[in-house]
Amino acid sequence: MKNIIKGVLVIYRPSPKCLEIVKCIIPMLREAGLSVNSMWVDDLVKELKIKTDLVLSVGGDGTLLKISRIFQDISPLILPIPCGRRTVLYEDIDISQIDTVIEKLLRGEFTIQLLDRIRVHYEKSDYLALNEIALISVDRGKVVGFEISINTPSTITKYYIEGDGLIIGPSTGSAAYNLSMRGPLLDYGLEAMFITPINPMELNIAPIVVPPLSKVIIESKGFTEVYIDGEKTDILAHGKKIFIELSHSHLRLVRFKEKKNYVSDVFDKRRVKFEI
Repeated sequence: MKNIIKGVLVIYRPSPKCLEIVKCIIPMLREAGLSVNSMWVDDLVKELKIKTDLVLSVGGDGTLLKISRIFQDISPLILPIPCGRRTVLYEDIDISQIDTVIEKLLRGEFTIQLLDRIRVHYEKSDYLALNEIALISVDRGKVVGFEISINTPSTITKYYIEGDGLIIGPSTGSAAYNLSMRGPLLDYGLEAMFITPINPMELNIAPIVVPPLSKVIIESKGFTEVYIDGEKTDILAHGKKIFIELSHSHLRLVRFKEKKNYVSDVFDKRRVKFEI
């Protein structure tokens, strides 16, 4: 495995706890003969071009989202090490045994999990989103309309809704903004996309799950802000269209456990915590 992994990039959340973890990990990797670089997650931008064999993500789900933005077409191996408020996509790695984790990594004693992303295209822009694309009315006090076209291998559907916005994403992102809007929680091993309206005027409209190979076209009937994985990217004018489909460019995560208690983890990490 050492012959395969030569370069390592450590991307970390700039907090005291994460810094301590990084200070512990980097010497271990260098002692193993690997070339190691590090950078703050806040320094990541979509235009940044990085070539590396392995990325260590020391942070939370937000850190992983920013890593997804810079590795749009080809994903290196990514080892998520939890150090943040939201770590749904991370395994519970005991930091006191990080040396054992690094040893297993270098011996190749792990599996690779592929996380689905969606491809979002509009005008001259093209993005891969791990969580979702969110379309939000520019005027927070006014609803905006959307014409939604869904072409699946077996059906053609078109409908119109009005509301505060719309969320579309892969199963990976169903535990994020989508779940807060009472959208469906999907196992991230399922190839599918969710379409969840935000406060729709039509009371008979529910979130929709569409199968792989589906093509979704959203036409905005007003001015709409575009957010990709929580980052504002553009304002969509009236009549403009966005094209969305599942991408075959996955995010590749290193996993040490055979199975993850996914549903339990999601709800446990998003439950209300009361202080006495």
